[in-house]
Amino acid sequence: MPDGHPFHQSERASAGRRPVGPGSNTGQKSQSTLTAPIIDFCVAVLDSEKAKKLFRKMPMTEVLRYVFGTGTSIAVGPLQDRVFNFYDRSATMVDALGEVCGKIGRRDDGAIQISLTGQGCGYVPYWHQVADRLDDLHGRVSHVDIAVDDLTGETFNVQTFVDLYKAGEFTMNGRPPYAQRVDDMDSGKGCSFYVGQRGHKQLNIYEKGKQLGDPESPHTRCELRLYAKRIDLPNDVLRNPGKYFGAAYPMLEAFVIGEVERLGLREQIVDTSVGAAERFLRTQAGTTLGVFASCFDSPDDFYLWLQETVLRTDRPGRWKSIQGDLHAHVRASIERSINETTSP
Repeated sequence: MPDGHPFHQSERASAGRRPVGPGSNTGQKSQSTLTAPIIDFCVAVLDSEKAKKLFRKMPMTEVLRYVFGTGTSIAVGPLQDRVFNFYDRSATMVDALGEVCGKIGRRDDGAIQISLTGQGCGYVPYWHQVADRLDDLHGRVSHVDIAVDDLTGETFNVQTFVDLYKAGEFTMNGRPPYAQRVDDMDSGKGCSFYVGQRGHKQLNIYEKGKQLGDPESPHTRCELRLYAKRIDLPNDVLRNPGKYFGAAYPMLEAFVIGEVERLGLREQIVDTSVGAAERFLRTQAGTTLGVFASCFDSPDDFYLWLQETVLRTDRPGRWKSIQGDLHAHVRASIERSINETTSP
């Protein structure tokens, strides 16, 4: 990359294109609810002689900690004779909640590939240190997903990108990339819009809040998937994800302005999920619980009966991927909901 640009020259759009997005006069409201770009999927390849020598006798869990700095948050299972991305053996990574965080593949010649899902990426404390480690080991990133969320849908939604596509804002080298829209047919499950193809460069815009179970949520995610097979993808993408997100297509640069970090995004996801759980209880069990409650002399007696006959202590499926203290997250979400309801 002699000129320091994160993509080949053939990947760039024509100069002089009009500005779009929140930085232009398009009537957008606010950018305060945009998240800062986050790494939401990462595949690292360690096949240099230096890496092979270092990791020859190192347990896979220690390899993961050495490269990604995840500490004790993620454990790696035993290597099994199961091919993964052309690596002869592989192991599954899980966190303390039992959620899958990715896979590790190992070839007979000692080369290693680590594939972290979005769940696993949440445990990486410092991505710039991961980039430094890969540089030192002569390792490389072969695939990375970079996500920007609009928590309220005020700055962008799925239709925003459909309109940009129709206006020619994705056209490069004289022709538009492949695009596909997936409609939920008003089911409330969420729509998606894809620009580009897997294995090269693909943008996926989807209704994240609806995916999480809230049919009324405007929360929208714009996720860029980059693959090293067809473009220059240096390890620096882990240090500066916003730079590479904005360079993929000209209009994306306008959205790299968010200040909401991953913690704020987690709060939004918990709030959406708690709201969906409340609606589920109200719709599916509200009347039944109301009848049961009327059969007891006091709320305390009713609650004791619930504890003994209905309530369970295991984690619900909808919250298995929530990292940290689940009860604290849910309690804070309920308090936020009460405060919003009672505030003048």
